Amino acid sequence: MPKKPTPSPAPWQDLEQQAYHAYREWPIWLLLRERELAERLGKRPPAVKSKPAEGETK
Repeated sequence: MPKKPTPSPAPWQDLEQQAYHAYREWPIWLLLRERELAERLGKRPPAVKSKPAEGETK
């Protein structure tokens, strides 16, 4: 006996599920992204502003 094809969820339901998972994963993604950026910026030499010589005004 052939099986009936299972109906796929409506397109909006699939989109809603993707949006829900993206919403739930956002804080985790943000934390990982901030950590990655901090590592990148930490590896660069810090930008040094030149100090005016003594007696010199800005």
